[in-house]
Amino acid sequence: MSLELYKRYEIVFLRKNKYGPKFGINRIAKLVNCNRSTVVRWLTRWEETKDLSDRERKGRPRKTTTTDDEIVIGLVRQGVDEGLTSEKMQEQVQAEGINVNPRTIRRRLREAGFRYLKPLSKPLLSEHHQKKRLTWARSLMNYDWNQVMATDESVFRLHDIKRFYWQRPGERKICRKVKYTIKINAWCCLSAVGFGRIVCFKKNLNSTFLCNNIYHDGLLPAAREHFGR
Repeated sequence: MSLELYKRYEIVFLRKNKYGPKFGINRIAKLVNCNRSTVVRWLTRWEETKDLSDRERKGRPRKTTTTDDEIVIGLVRQGVDEGLTSEKMQEQVQAEGINVNPRTIRRRLREAGFRYLKPLSKPLLSEHHQKKRLTWARSLMNYDWNQVMATDESVFRLHDIKRFYWQRPGERKICRKVKYTIKINAWCCLSAVGFGRIVCFKKNLNSTFLCNNIYHDGLLPAAREHFGR
């Protein structure tokens, strides 16, 4: 998609004009919301011709108008958390009366600076959270843990769920997730005596299942075995 004319002159002003701030290429690309190569191209054109208007096009005309391109890009921005594919976007733009194939949609998105990438992974716990947990753990170092039964449950998956998103460089989507992938729902308990029982299940964990199935069939029998009561 061709950059709007006013943005081309904005690029020149930010870089070349004697009254402008004379920003660097990367900063201009971020301000104008385009690729670095786009900034370089229009600056080069200005140096060569002092004309930033569209040149006469040769060959096959574009299949989409500027309005069509804006609709396609708008879908990506609105559905940034949905992981839209070009096939899904084709179905949506057809409802707007735009007849294009998925390849054209991908081409327009790349022209606008988007790339089809996996989201960045970030740990669920920040450094602040880790420090607070360490402080809490140290405060209980002298606690009598011989009379405590600890429990935990986790959701394990056989394969990590990998989703891709249309994103611009510098605007990468961040997906907060556990660091390691897993494969089944499991609950377990342990005390100073040793490990207790392990309960594996497929359904979603809720309060009813936790009390009637896990605590009744897993925790209470394990507590009697470990503490004799």
